[in-house]
Amino acid sequence: MEPWLWGAAACLLVASALVGLMAGSSAAARRRSFGLAAMACLAIAALGVFLLLDPSTFTIALGSTMTFTPIDVAYDGLSGVFVVALGIVGFAASVAALDSVVNEPANGITGVAYPTFLVSLLLVFGASDAFAFLLAWEVMAVSSAALVVGARPSPDQVRAGYLYLAVTHLATAALLVAFALLTAQADGLVAVASWRATVPAMPTPELDLVFGLLVIGFATKAGAIPFHVWLPRAHPVAPAHVSALMSGVMIKAGIYGLIRFGFDVLGVGPDWWGGLLIGIGAISAILGVLYALMEHDLKRLLAFHSIENIGIILLGLGAAMVLRAHGLAALAALGLVAALFHSLNHALFKGLLFLGAGAVQHAVGGRDLNRLGGLARVMPITALAFGVGAAAISGLPPLNGFASEWLTFQALIGTGAAITVSPIARSLAFLAVGGLALTAALAVACFVKATGMTFLALPRSPGAEHAHEAGPGERWGMGLLAVLCVVAGLAAGPIVAQLTTVATAIGGSGGAFLPAAVATAPGPAGPAGSIAPLFLAALALGASAVAFGATRVGRGPHAIRSAPTWAGGIVAAANMEYTATGYAKPIRLFFRTVLLPEREVHIEFHPDSPVPRSISYRGGVTHVLETMVFGPLHGLAVRGAHSIRRLQNGSLQIYLAYTLGALVVLLAISRWTA
Repeated sequence: MEPWLWGAAACLLVASALVGLMAGSSAAARRRSFGLAAMACLAIAALGVFLLLDPSTFTIALGSTMTFTPIDVAYDGLSGVFVVALGIVGFAASVAALDSVVNEPANGITGVAYPTFLVSLLLVFGASDAFAFLLAWEVMAVSSAALVVGARPSPDQVRAGYLYLAVTHLATAALLVAFALLTAQADGLVAVASWRATVPAMPTPELDLVFGLLVIGFATKAGAIPFHVWLPRAHPVAPAHVSALMSGVMIKAGIYGLIRFGFDVLGVGPDWWGGLLIGIGAISAILGVLYALMEHDLKRLLAFHSIENIGIILLGLGAAMVLRAHGLAALAALGLVAALFHSLNHALFKGLLFLGAGAVQHAVGGRDLNRLGGLARVMPITALAFGVGAAAISGLPPLNGFASEWLTFQALIGTGAAITVSPIARSLAFLAVGGLALTAALAVACFVKATGMTFLALPRSPGAEHAHEAGPGERWGMGLLAVLCVVAGLAAGPIVAQLTTVATAIGGSGGAFLPAAVATAPGPAGPAGSIAPLFLAALALGASAVAFGATRVGRGPHAIRSAPTWAGGIVAAANMEYTATGYAKPIRLFFRTVLLPEREVHIEFHPDSPVPRSISYRGGVTHVLETMVFGPLHGLAVRGAHSIRRLQNGSLQIYLAYTLGALVVLLAISRWTA
């Protein structure tokens, strides 16, 4: 069944690309292209479900070019986790795009880039040799960059696209070196299976170098700090359905790569491997949510939350590596399950939130939280769906975000409590527990801000006052993902039990360790901890019913009287409301040593008078890595490029001299090494 589903998805995506290429600016033809893409994503989702339910692996190889096979794929349970996420989010994004395409400029390039992007993601999650993987990886980067830049790009889109391409190609360079070292160890074989068999004989320093290069390459694509600089710029300027796919699925390609190559292929390594991932994860989670809290652009806020959630995933994966290094296979599988489950959950609620942000932008014409407000009255379905996504990403029970964060807590606590783990790794794990708790609390505060400032109170701009509900495609896309956020939370036990099969197959723990409930088994980490999602849901519904009944009974025979709200004796207006800037100020001041806030107040006075005529305020925070590290590196690279450009002066004689000099150097090296 799996090959037929794969073939159907591939054919539908090729047809979508052809229709998109010929569509141009025709909205009807572009809708047909997205309709075909949606059908392909249904086949992809079904393929992922079959891969999870059937532990066997199926392979497809289509011809060869110069002894390399461009399409050489082998899908297994690990692939199935990410293929399911691709199918579900891709379907919701494609359905939502049926409405949004009429609002966005297009041409043949953007028309063909979207299905190409989907194809490349499908191939990345199944590539079985280095050539096929890097080819799919590069197509994924170029097609997504074309979608970020768009048909008629603004300067911000152009800058974001160039930065994204530059950073992702630096990451690809790191992967190329790592793959070259693995290929050399396997006597020139590029198949992943060959690497897995020959890695145990690789010298330890070389193995450590390979792991470090893999972390650089894949963590950059995932958007983890300090490799994150492209993400907050690219995601906000892309169309909403593209942002949903990039944040929900594409950055998980980095997580998939770390698990496939760093965990599966490289096997058991020293515990500092896992400690490195725990450190990167903790920093990404805390700084990601702090920077998100300071943002007032809704899509940029969501982009920083992608960094935060990638940090949470890395915490689980790092704990799994540390535990496996010390022979605690069952607990290691728990950490890997936590990482896989949160990867799937993040795809659901982040895709939902980006589609909601796109609906708001289409209805209002902007994303500034200080100019939104009151949208729940005119966009009730969008408000409800966005609220479900906000609750899920905040880790509130019984939704899916809570279930996977609970597992991550269990894995970290197990790492810290395991007496066989080194003291440094145990201390780092306990610090990560505190960091994850802080992250969860700040995430709740951030999405109270995002949801409240967007949908509650009074409109703060004409656009918000005259907004309209999202189109049917957008509503169906958001509704599907919102329902799945609830279902994945309530059915966390069966889902985790299935993911356990995947984790044990990779980690080699020798069997399932979880029953059909979200639980940890008693073991070296200490007593078990468990949750009951259905009980939590029933408890929440019961508490809501009691609260509603109490308000009805307490009201008695008296009718409700509605009246305008007052503030200091003045009937409340939009300019009396709390702003997003004011909401975040206490947190900005508390974390000022980390955020380094900037403030600029400009006062204009009446002529020849001390009375102010206008006061303007601008505030922000300093992104330390961008300002102090990447900014100087960018300047150095530009100066170096200008210097190197002098060598290309158009003189044929100079070019021949370069060639002769290079030949002399190579001959000298070959003689010296002979």
